[in-house]
Parts: sequence; structure tokens; C-alpha cells
Amino acid sequence: MDSSVNDMQQATAELAIAPNDPPQATSAQASPPSASGVPQPVPIEVEDPFAVISNNKLGFKYKYPQAAPTPPGEDDVVWNKVYTAADSRMYNKHHKSANESRKYRESGETRNLAIEMLANNKAKHAAAVAAAKASGVPLSSVRSTPKASTSTMASKKKEIKKEASTSSRDGTPGGDVIPMSISEKIKSEGRARKAPPAPPSSSQGTPAPSSAPKQGTPSATVKQSTPSSGLQMNSPAPEKASTVLPPKAPKPAKKGTATTVKKQHAKKSKSDAEKAGTPNTKSASQPSSQMNAAASDSESNDGGEYCICRGPDDHRMMVYCDGGCEDWYHCSCVGIDEDDAKELLDRFICPKCHKEGELFTTWKRMCRCNNVPTIQCRKAARVAMDPPSKYCSDECAYLFWKFVSSMVRKDDAPSIGGALNFKEVGQLLKEAPTAEEFHKLGQKPRLPVKEGADPTRPVGLDYLNDDEKQQIDELKEQKKTLEDRIKIYQNQQKLLIMVNDRSKIAAKEPNLEVKDFCGFDNRLSMNEEEFDEWFHSEEGKQAFATGKLGPRTAETKEIGACIPYPGQVIPEPPKVSAALDNMCLKPKRRCRHQNWLAIHGTDFVNMQQILKQEMKKLAEAEEEIIEDAELREATKTYYAENETIQLF
Repeated sequence: MDSSVNDMQQATAELAIAPNDPPQATSAQASPPSASGVPQPVPIEVEDPFAVISNNKLGFKYKYPQAAPTPPGEDDVVWNKVYTAADSRMYNKHHKSANESRKYRESGETRNLAIEMLANNKAKHAAAVAAAKASGVPLSSVRSTPKASTSTMASKKKEIKKEASTSSRDGTPGGDVIPMSISEKIKSEGRARKAPPAPPSSSQGTPAPSSAPKQGTPSATVKQSTPSSGLQMNSPAPEKASTVLPPKAPKPAKKGTATTVKKQHAKKSKSDAEKAGTPNTKSASQPSSQMNAAASDSESNDGGEYCICRGPDDHRMMVYCDGGCEDWYHCSCVGIDEDDAKELLDRFICPKCHKEGELFTTWKRMCRCNNVPTIQCRKAARVAMDPPSKYCSDECAYLFWKFVSSMVRKDDAPSIGGALNFKEVGQLLKEAPTAEEFHKLGQKPRLPVKEGADPTRPVGLDYLNDDEKQQIDELKEQKKTLEDRIKIYQNQQKLLIMVNDRSKIAAKEPNLEVKDFCGFDNRLSMNEEEFDEWFHSEEGKQAFATGKLGPRTAETKEIGACIPYPGQVIPEPPKVSAALDNMCLKPKRRCRHQNWLAIHGTDFVNMQQILKQEMKKLAEAEEEIIEDAELREATKTYYAENETIQLF
């Protein structure tokens, strides 16, 4: 009896572990028996986090150029993450100075540290795998740390734990055993931080969709990070409704670098949530310790310089330029709505790489349900499917036609203005059986283009009266003025970049007393008229021809200079080298020009957006005058042969 029971237990145990046994297993590979005589399951091998998928792949984008090339036998993605973590160590170790961390990247010290960290991570992972195999338990159990008893914790109270940094830049696989800096130790012990202030809301919407969205190009790249507020004026969608609508499941989205929300050129230095293309937010059910870690992360940055503002990756969403400059741009700085960047951005081209008719930002076609007030879907239509669809899903197609049918009257009374009934709609469909004919219903009559005339030239220009011609000329003058002003702000953006580059070069001057100086140049303070005068001077022409800004010359010293009041004594400027001339050399923290780079960059972008909106209004007014002239000529014969009776 006892032997039969043992046989049943043995057979049951073998059946329980059979799915986990490899097909080629032999008796020599059998699992070690436990104390009860029942074989234990062999732990399943986990995926090697250091597996080499690509090594020095052509076109791979490193977070820092100094990380290239990837060491032999290492994966590009893993090496990029480890190098980023090593740079984070250098950044924190040297008082969070971006200049210092850049110096160590260029000297190769960061690379040596990254190689050491990678070797330690591999050794730690190998030890964990070996321990799992020796103990016969899953690898996750070997990695987990049991809760320490009260007596053990008391004996080690004075020891400093080596915990992983909460910085988003320390995303190394397999752990990290490099000693932490003082700031990291304090951070790991949970020092409380102030909660970031609530971002101001923007009441501005987004303009209408692009008239010619591009669908055949690879998706643009978007950096997914903590959402932020800002101007959102360049998105292809209509303005968002003020009512709060139920959220839909987010579509996979990118870096803090289309889908355009990056996933073709993923920059590997960000958190797992960002790399997966989902918003980096925490749910209310998560532990408070994780919430605090996320809040701490949102206040940090990587010390790099990106975007037209030349600011750091501060966890605002960013988009990657496919125009060749290989730079990242904050959505708020280039006027792109973050939601539209995730769903609709096809290819982003920055202002520096933009070429009219050649290189420009393209958008995906929006779902037709965006026109339904109760839905306003802002996802991309499925234009690539066979057959193409104007809707993002079958559900939206059903909801759209349900909305259309709800607009039709259910009674049989004839319509005298207002909504039609079902019989009248059916009659219209009989009269216009094709989509092209149906779209022409209700359109204004058009005149045919004369033989040999330019087909792109509006026909109504030939039928303008004297007053309309005068109005058109005035509108053209106003548009020319706005175009010149927009060009001035675009050139001021280029000047801002040249001033920033010049301050970096000046920081390497050997006789400079203050290394972390302000670097502001008063040429950024010039108004439109003063800048236009400076731009056409020899100094301005040379700067924009070479792309490098030099010191002020005697010819332009008076442009933009402050006029002293009577009796005011103007101190003589200190005598410095040409590289430091006309530059504020005061320490950044004690200078009145604080954040001048971000402030001027935002101002230039906002002014361009305002002027472009004014240009759009003038173009619409001009188009309306021309259409009225064409309509008047097209209906001239109709009114001559028909009598119009005013009913009310």
C-alpha cells in the first residue's frame, strides 16, 4: 500500500515538472531530489540583458557623441545606457556642473568609468545566475532581498546603504556597484524634496489641420516625458473643446529624443515608460515611495543642451528633428501640442533645417470623427489600410454615421430651411450619386479658367473693381510688412544661438576670473528697427555669413546703446580680450540677466506665432475679396434673367 502511494506521488511530481524539462534532457540532467524525494523544478533561464543585438550599427543615435564607438562585443543599446549612467555619476560628483561633465566626456574618463561599470554589472549578473542554478530556485528569488530583522537593522544602523540612484539617467542593466557620491547617498536615504509647482494652463488652442499631410514617410520621433504646459499652436488639429472627454487608450509613442511619438530612433537614456511610448505618470494605487522617486526625477535634468532654447532635457516632451541636425526640441518651444505629437506627427523638421517645398514638418490625416462635437477624436486615420479609411477605427466609423443620421428629421414635413428629412436626403443622393457630385452641392458657382491662363492664378482677379483692387494692394503691403518682421525674429533666433556659442568659447579663456559667468550680449536687447540696422551693417553681414559672432565694432557701438540722462556718469568698461568683448562677465547667480537664453528664445518663438496668425487673417481677407468678385461675375447672367422676390 505504501509503495503504491509513493509511486503515485512520484508520477504526479514528474507530470508537474514535465512542461519545464527541455526535450533533450537526459538522466544526468535530472533535477536534484528534495528531502521528501520529490524532484524540484529546474529554474527557467532568464533573457541575457547583455545580449548583443547590434554593435556599432550604422545610424545608431547615442545620447552623447563621445559614447561612440561601442566597445567590441557589446550591444549598442546597453552601452548607451551604461555610458549615460557613467556621465550621470560624473555630473553629480562635480556639483552637477554640465561643463565639468562635458570635460570628462571629452577627456575619455567617462568612457573608462562606463567600461568599469559594465564589467561590474556583468559580474553581478553572472553571480546571480550562478546562485540561482546552485540553489535550484528562480532567479527572481535569488535577487530579492529578505526583510531584515530589527536586531540586524540596529547593528547596521550606521552603515550607508548603496542603493540605486533615483535619477532617470541611471538606467543600467544588472545593477551598479560603483560607490555613490555624497549627493546620491543623501538622495538614496530619502531626503524630502519640494513638490514641483503646478504648471500654468494655456487658453490658446491649435490651428486647423495641414492641407497636405504626408503619409508615406517614417513616423516622426517624440520624446515622452512628464507632460508640461506651454504654447501649442503648430499642431494639425482643430482647437480642443473646453469640455473634458473620456480618455482613450494611449497609442504607443518617444525621448525626452513618428510613431511620432518616437519609436523608430528611440533614445535609450530615458525611463522604461518613456521608451515604451506611454506617458510617464504614476497611478494613485502605487506606493508613496515610488511617487516620491518620480517627483524627485521630475526635478532633475541631464545637463545637456538641446532645442532652440539650448536648455537641458528637463522631462518635458521633446521631438527629434529628421532634417539632419540630429537635435531634440521641447514641444512647448516649437509650438507643438503634446497630444498631437503622440498621435498625429509624421515627421518633424526644426526651423533650422526647414526648406520651403523640400523639408517641412508633415502630419498624419486626422480621424473624421474629429468633426463630431461629442467625440472629437484626435487620432490618425487608417489611410494605409486596404481600402483606405478616413477613421481611426471601425468604432469611430459607426459613431460618425450614427451622428449623421441623428441630424436628419424623422417626420415627413417638407423642409423650409433647417434640417432635411429622410426622403429629402434620399432625393439628394439620387441627384448626386457620386462623392464628387455630392461634394459640389451647395458650393458657390465658379468660372472656368481661360485657355492659356495660369491654373493656379485665381480667376476672380480679372473681375475686381477699383475699390477691391485698392483693398488687395493694401493687404499685400501689410503682408509684406509682416513677412519682414517674421524674418527679423528668425534672424534674432540665429543671433541667440551665435551668442550662446560665443559664450562657450569664451569660457575657455585662460585669464577669465569667473568661469561660470553670465555671457549675455546686449545685441539681444535690440528692438526690430535696431536689429534691422545692425543686420545690414558690415558686422552683422559678416556674422551671418560665417555663423560666428565677433566683438562689437566702432560702426555699431551706438546701435541699441542706452542714452544717459543729464549728469549721469557712464563707467568705462573693463579692458578684456576680443573674445570677451561686449559680454557680461558677472557670475550667473548674481547677474540681472538670469535665464536670458530661455527667455529670449521663448520670446522669439511666440512673436513669430503671433505674426503668422495675423498673416493668416490677411490672407483670408484677400481670398474672400477675390471669391466675391468671381461670384459676382458668375451669377451676373442668372440675376439678369431671373427675378428675385424678397419674402421677408
